[in-house]
Amino acid sequence: MDSAIVLRNAIRRIDMIVTEISSAHPMKIPRAEARVLLVLPTYFPESYGGAEQQTRRFARVLVERGVSVTILAPRLSGSTPKRSAIDGVPIQRLRLRAAPNLGGRHILSFLSWCVQVVIWMLRHRDEFDVAYIIHARLHAVPAVLAGALLRKPVIAKLGRGGRCFDLDVVREKKIIGRWACALIKRRVTAFVANSRQIAGDLKRHGIDAHRIHMIPNGIDLPGKPHWQPSSDGSRRFISLGRLDPEKCLEHMIDAFATLPAEAKAQLTILGDGQCRATLEEQAARLGLSGRVIFAGAIEDVFPFLWEADFYLSTSASEGMSNSLLEAMSCGVVPIITDVSGASDIVEHERSGFLARSYAEYCGLLLRALGLSEAKRDEMGQQAVNTITMRFSMERVVREQMSLYATLMQEALPCAR
Repeated sequence: MDSAIVLRNAIRRIDMIVTEISSAHPMKIPRAEARVLLVLPTYFPESYGGAEQQTRRFARVLVERGVSVTILAPRLSGSTPKRSAIDGVPIQRLRLRAAPNLGGRHILSFLSWCVQVVIWMLRHRDEFDVAYIIHARLHAVPAVLAGALLRKPVIAKLGRGGRCFDLDVVREKKIIGRWACALIKRRVTAFVANSRQIAGDLKRHGIDAHRIHMIPNGIDLPGKPHWQPSSDGSRRFISLGRLDPEKCLEHMIDAFATLPAEAKAQLTILGDGQCRATLEEQAARLGLSGRVIFAGAIEDVFPFLWEADFYLSTSASEGMSNSLLEAMSCGVVPIITDVSGASDIVEHERSGFLARSYAEYCGLLLRALGLSEAKRDEMGQQAVNTITMRFSMERVVREQMSLYATLMQEALPCAR
């Protein structure tokens, strides 16, 4: 209990120091073009999640547009280099024993991260103009503090909406949760929400509308679509992503098992994770070994998507699914649970199907079997049109760069 009080008081004191220093020292006038520091709790090659993939694509396109980008992330393995580059984007890593967004029994890693991030950002303050934090979880705390201290714009992109909303997760952390949550809400300059659910969650936390910016995830649009129908009239279902508990793939496999035994249907699951062995056992127990294929982690998923008819997801929580965007860009019709971000992308019964219960999901799988080729093709084309018009990475980067310019311009009066 004593250590908890000490830690809380330390956080309060740091926040007070930031306020005193930032008000006492004028901010330098920022450059016309932003140099961006991206801060993540994990990154390649130590993690291959959707946030990492989205950040990699985003950073690459920023660099192609002439923007200077640096990635700051932990180094959890001694074999991971302290400095490297991916796609021409430099990566700086700070050594930790555990990911900095966990807290709890990993609180020492979080504290080490806090010290290292603040020191790094202060030392390299002339090398970036905007701090852009991927997900507003516990790892955001030191970047938020350092950004406020340096009087530079700090942007936080939220990761999930609904029951796993970032700020709710932070607030529930023991000892420092409420203070860390309040700090993030008070010190972040702008929040990026990629779904209406996340925007609503931010408003629920008292964030003013002018600090919330609706910018979706983006993908690199594939080349000319060349979806291939099956030669035997079978329906080919596909799922891709991490095989982790929050993805609830056990419900997907159970639902797939309700399809008639004589149905010409196959499910290919791309990805790996902690649940893979359990899911494989489940499929075997249900007699689906020949109809459900676990293909493992695949770097290039597009060859698989070109040969799929329907994309499946049973996630309990999402921000905006990169896998969904990729599937729809290839004309694969989605059948997904109606979680955060889903209805922002999929128009029910026009570009895909949204399920609000397990029973609905089972019914939609059965309906997919009876869908005519013409109707499936029509929905697939509508899916392609949706992604092309609204979710290209080029468009997302333009919106993000416009946000940087606006925040930097708003900071100018402070320097006069």
